[in-house]
Amino acid sequence: MIRKSLLSIALATALCSPAYAMTAADVSQLGNGLDITYGVLDNTQDDWRTFRGEISFTNTSAKELPASGWAIYFSHIRMMKTLSTPALKVTHVNGDIFKLEPTAQFTPLKPGDTFHFEFDAGDWQVAKTDVMPNWYLVSENAGEEVTALITSTSNKINGRIPVKPSEELPFVADFDSPEKWKRYGSNLITDYYDPFTAQDRFARNADFSVIDNIRGVIPTPASINVGTDQVSLDNSWVVVFDNGYEEQAEYLAKQLGLSTAAWSPQTQKVIHVGWGQITIDGKNKWAEAYQLDVNAAAEKINIKAVDKAGAFYAAQTLLQLKDGQAIPAAKVVDAPRFAYRGLSVDSSRNFRSKESVMQLLDQMATFKLNKLHLRLADDEGWRIEIADLPELTEVGANRCHDLTGTQCILPFLGAGPDGTTESNGYYTAQDYKDILRYANALNIEVIPELDMPGHAHAAIKAMEARYTKLMAQGDIAGAEQYLLTDLDDQSEYLSVQMFKDNAMNVCMDSTYRFVDTVVANLVSLHQGIQPLKKFHFGGDEIAGAWKDSPICQDFIANNTDGINSVTDLSRYFVERISTITANYGLNLGGWEDGLMNEGKVYPRAQLANTKVSGNAWQNIWEWGVADRAYNLANNGYDVVYNQATHMYFDHPYEPDPNERGYYWAPRYTDTRKTFGFMPDDLYANADFTRAGAPITKDQVIEAAGVKSLERPEKVIGLQGSLWAETVRTEEQFEGMVFPRLLGMAERAWHRAPWEADDLANVVVDEKARKADYNHFANLVAQKVFPKMEAAGIAFNLPVPGAIIEAGLLKVNSPFPGLTVEYSTDNGNSWLVVDQQAPPAVTAGVQVRTVSGDRTSRIATVQ
Repeated sequence: MIRKSLLSIALATALCSPAYAMTAADVSQLGNGLDITYGVLDNTQDDWRTFRGEISFTNTSAKELPASGWAIYFSHIRMMKTLSTPALKVTHVNGDIFKLEPTAQFTPLKPGDTFHFEFDAGDWQVAKTDVMPNWYLVSENAGEEVTALITSTSNKINGRIPVKPSEELPFVADFDSPEKWKRYGSNLITDYYDPFTAQDRFARNADFSVIDNIRGVIPTPASINVGTDQVSLDNSWVVVFDNGYEEQAEYLAKQLGLSTAAWSPQTQKVIHVGWGQITIDGKNKWAEAYQLDVNAAAEKINIKAVDKAGAFYAAQTLLQLKDGQAIPAAKVVDAPRFAYRGLSVDSSRNFRSKESVMQLLDQMATFKLNKLHLRLADDEGWRIEIADLPELTEVGANRCHDLTGTQCILPFLGAGPDGTTESNGYYTAQDYKDILRYANALNIEVIPELDMPGHAHAAIKAMEARYTKLMAQGDIAGAEQYLLTDLDDQSEYLSVQMFKDNAMNVCMDSTYRFVDTVVANLVSLHQGIQPLKKFHFGGDEIAGAWKDSPICQDFIANNTDGINSVTDLSRYFVERISTITANYGLNLGGWEDGLMNEGKVYPRAQLANTKVSGNAWQNIWEWGVADRAYNLANNGYDVVYNQATHMYFDHPYEPDPNERGYYWAPRYTDTRKTFGFMPDDLYANADFTRAGAPITKDQVIEAAGVKSLERPEKVIGLQGSLWAETVRTEEQFEGMVFPRLLGMAERAWHRAPWEADDLANVVVDEKARKADYNHFANLVAQKVFPKMEAAGIAFNLPVPGAIIEAGLLKVNSPFPGLTVEYSTDNGNSWLVVDQQAPPAVTAGVQVRTVSGDRTSRIATVQ
């Protein structure tokens, strides 16, 4: 049964499609002339899991849109339920791809005419970036499908994608009423969130103030004293080093424009990098610790470090203290709070170039982060070259309109009929090795993630394409060797992202042969550069798969592994993956839900790896799932805190429809929230529900099955995550990551005195937390942002706060020291706000933040 040809399935799909009859020229003309507008009408209907929207087609071309012979394909992140018109039919294809096509009741749309309809769809859409671009027309001519991008839905202006969502998605109507930007039916749950006004922001920023001559380092060292004297570097200075520290000395010398030499008893103008024992609070530190002494009087800088990593981080501290050619007198003694300080980057939903990753690595190193968790495969893309399985990148790394799935995967997430630079691409073996070398030099471990068995649509389709190709050649054994699909599986399910076929079949030996081959190739890629230590298998968000798979039914009935039902299969998969990776000497990583099922943690003793870690992410406070991190740790797993409420950087900075990002965990996450995370008392971080209602630590504990952390030593660190569904360009990516990543880096490296500690029964000192953040925010604005600007990092510019008081414009910012401009002529001209002498203005003045050539969103002050 497994040998059924996929060609027959594709043929059946084609035969079910309507007959098309437009020429390529017709389709192209209509693609250029069909003006589509999309709007959300109401997210607050009584059916609180349904929103109402509207779509209009205006034919601005000279060509009539005929009564039949065409379809429009588009990405829509919510399930389309019903249309208000009988003249069109909507079909869910797969994932977020839908098809609109005319019925017998559709009449031709003549030039100049408009066709308008409303629709109901699942859940809600409260932000412009919920709507995906690049809708396209499809017809058939001479037996072949022809496609054309509907240019009115393109997200490019003059060939470039804008950074701001309001500019990127001009076909999406404004969210200009509470029914459009709020969620839930008012009689069910109250949504407390409204977009911030300029006055709201001014009040939120009221406890920030500018600190003149700000000094310090991010992340904050364990101990730092900065004096008023300074040394001035010139080319007479030299960096000398002890044995074993040459690479770190050369790195520092290169950054400072100096030369290096082996250590000698030279007495002045020397930066000495060498070994030394580091003690903090009476305890010896043996990893990544250092001491930095800048002796201005003696014109000497001394770095002592317990290892190479410590010397490297001492260099980062020195470089942050440097202002021009001057370095202040200072004494720093430092070591990290956590051994694991990471960022996970989703390179699958939208591709991140090698150059972008390297630029990110530079910034990670600056702020002493040491783990790049690189998600290389998901439903929407496979991004790493595997020499033994070329179809993974030939098919799985590209999106286009191909319903057979033999040339590419479908154009998910608004990729359009031919894919885009952002949707298509992968790392060649050489690219990946280049990233590894670069990361290794910066003391950053690359942890590859290939999500499985769920989130695997791209891999599944690639292996089906391989199967079809080899079956056509008569190579049955080769075709079945790496197949991930039971072709007779009748299971019907939808993943969270609405995929019908994104779970590898865990009952087939070919699935594990596939995993073994992929892992072997990854081990080989790392060899000789940065030996692979951990394979991250993902394991998250699996629901409904395999229940009607004949192969699984047979396996359940006849296995000797204790698998008695479909619910046991996920655990079985993890145990098999553990054995495969352990055979290569690897540790194993997974998302929290990959290591448990229905709240029950898989037995740690059944996993063969020396270390197994879980990224704890799902902590929506009111859902009662915030205890998963404690549950894993108490059951012997290493845990990385990766909580979505504080460290998911795909969420907006503000609860505003014009901010980029999804909002399924918190409604928004700003840098202050990430900075304020308290790892030593997880439940004390509870603040608001998804709807904005206050929620307390006690309420969270009451709903939690696991009340406390019994093995705090199993919490190995923190990680931020950037998921890329709405993040396409490098500028957008950098804006979502920075500056929030700096807040996470601060908490991963430094334990602040104001933090709550559950085991010590210490509560948060809010006054001290505010003061600490004010110092941090001043450092970011006055010291970090200028360096990022010079490095070409498009960090997020916050919208300023502003009020008019006694006829004068007063402004502030969550990052004191940023430049704020104002306009009294609707943006035709702009002037810098002198905060010491506020300008006289009237209501309706506009304000914005500026850095270099970039500006924030504009706020109007009433």
